[in-house]
Amino acid sequence: MMQFVPPSNAEFYGMGEKNNGFEKSGVRTKFWNTDVWADFHADAYINGTTDPMYVSIPYVIIKQDNTYVGILIDNPYASFMGVSPVVSIGGDQMKLEGRQPFFLGAEDGTARIYVIVGPSLDALTRKYQRLAGVTPRPPLWALGYHQCRWGYQSHICLDKLDKNFSKHGIPCDGLWLDIDYMDGYRVFTMDKKHFSSPVAQIADVNKRGRKVVPIIDPGVKLDPGYKVYDEGAKAKAYCKTPSGKDFVGFVWPGATVFPDFASPKARQWWAGQVAQFARQGIYGAWLDMNDPAAGASELDPMLFNGGKWPHQAYHNQYALGMAMATRAGFLQAHPDKRPFLLSRSGFTGMGKYAAIWTGDNFSNEHHLKNAIPISLNLAISGIPFNGPDAGGFGGDTTADLMVAWHKMQFLFPFLRNHTHTGTRDQEPWAFDRKTLVILRDYIRQRYKLLPYLYNLYIEHERTGAAIMRPLFYDFEDTRKLPLGKVGDQFMVGPALMQAPVLSEKGMERDVVLPRAKWFSLIDGKWITGGRKLPVKQTAQTTPLYFREGSIVPMQAGERKTQVNDLKKIELHLFLSVAFKSTAQYRYVFDDGESFEYRKGFYSEYLITVKATGKKLGVDIQTIQNTSGPLEVSFVVYDSFDQLETKSGKEVVKMELKPSSWTLAGSKLRGFKTRFLKIN
Repeated sequence: MMQFVPPSNAEFYGMGEKNNGFEKSGVRTKFWNTDVWADFHADAYINGTTDPMYVSIPYVIIKQDNTYVGILIDNPYASFMGVSPVVSIGGDQMKLEGRQPFFLGAEDGTARIYVIVGPSLDALTRKYQRLAGVTPRPPLWALGYHQCRWGYQSHICLDKLDKNFSKHGIPCDGLWLDIDYMDGYRVFTMDKKHFSSPVAQIADVNKRGRKVVPIIDPGVKLDPGYKVYDEGAKAKAYCKTPSGKDFVGFVWPGATVFPDFASPKARQWWAGQVAQFARQGIYGAWLDMNDPAAGASELDPMLFNGGKWPHQAYHNQYALGMAMATRAGFLQAHPDKRPFLLSRSGFTGMGKYAAIWTGDNFSNEHHLKNAIPISLNLAISGIPFNGPDAGGFGGDTTADLMVAWHKMQFLFPFLRNHTHTGTRDQEPWAFDRKTLVILRDYIRQRYKLLPYLYNLYIEHERTGAAIMRPLFYDFEDTRKLPLGKVGDQFMVGPALMQAPVLSEKGMERDVVLPRAKWFSLIDGKWITGGRKLPVKQTAQTTPLYFREGSIVPMQAGERKTQVNDLKKIELHLFLSVAFKSTAQYRYVFDDGESFEYRKGFYSEYLITVKATGKKLGVDIQTIQNTSGPLEVSFVVYDSFDQLETKSGKEVVKMELKPSSWTLAGSKLRGFKTRFLKIN
């Protein structure tokens, strides 16, 4: 064990997936992947605290004033960290007069400790991401809206969902299948009752512009004659017991064996199985039960690497190995398509292979309020692509809770509506008409903002910059506004701040505005930051703020389908007449699905905007144009008289026409221009 005494004003963040608060002072925690609903009492996972959870990332961020240091334990065994006023060492207690010693260690193995100096959180996060690995550019469809339920099992279910999304004008990219689509829960199979012609039926859904995303569990049914089981046994791909036999657990298929993802040969075998499965027209998968979950079986006898490694040596890495092998399988099947994987469990470096959803949550305010702190700390712990199940997985949600959840989560990195079998329906149309309209509007707003969201992922892949961020990522603490205490607001990239009302019935809250000038959608006007102020929302609106000096690309018009056009965009210029600086934005787009961008097939434009009095000057520089020309119009949020654009040698004066539009439920007034083609 290692310990030291940080400064008395130190604050602690990160630690991966933890639901023990935003700031971690006073926390003692273990990093050991669990199956939360199986390993904890219902009282704990419904209304209490469960620690540890599904994902283990032993990385802590220590904040002192506005400087940051990160510490990573690189050890596959169970690790631990703690911040406590009293530490017991060899029976003696060390008392430090109110100062909190920090300790860390591991139960076994050789721990390599990385100490990373920021000094800013932005710089620290970029360095850490280069160490742990950035998230590769996802396919554009992965950033859309996803619909799931334990109970979706057949082409009939998918057809019904598709027709309802089309009927109600709601964009949706992913239709997800839970465990019932399989033949007796046998992995890599489809029940003929549910999919009589899988290739043709999946192709049918793909042609409608939606992806089918099936669940894939690691457990393989112990069933001689079942092809997957037999091939795995022949390849000696399963985890062993101390006696040399295959380890057997009891999960959905009954008696089950488990791939030994610590073995390169087993990963290769699994990748081959995934590739065969994916060739049916599947481009993404949902990796569940990979904690690993073995039902009532004790895990200690599950050995890894051909029985050479004890269970504790690979337990936390099991999901990581599964994700590595699964991604390899998708790339075998579709070498020209970016795969999308979502995993329940994970370890340091998981972001290179899969996104994380925060596991089996519950439909109540407790989980609504915990969602932001959990996702923020995951986001700055190397998992930028993450999010909870919208509306809650367990229990019956309500219309008001669904609205509050979508207002909070509509710009999270991952947005999926998912619920448990036997609970009430929670598709957007399952409620009253008013609720349908609000949920639809927020889903459409996500699609409108996809150019901005997608460019955040492009920038992350390039530099490691965070996507969802705490306020102190972009702004410094002050005594008046201690941003380190604000765990119920967040930034989406550098331009946009959300401060959702985290209550089923609530309509108001206090909002902390960091030191800057902000355009408030609720007020429809510019307001000055550096203060806290009370804000009231309506049923349709949410506290959403754009930072002055921001250029935000959005899709044109209202998005009623999941068809996206990144070549024709509105550039929303969040500059006030009083703005005295220059705003700049680098806009990139590609085909949204292939790896051709790595060969130079993408378009990139550098947009520079300067306000001089009531005149706006816009300079658009073409850096690269191999994905087609760009069409842009400009949306302005203050009373400018003139907008002049320069593209190459061409200068165009554009008329600013008074207009009105709606963003996040707020009806806004400002000025728009016509579209201009940029070669």
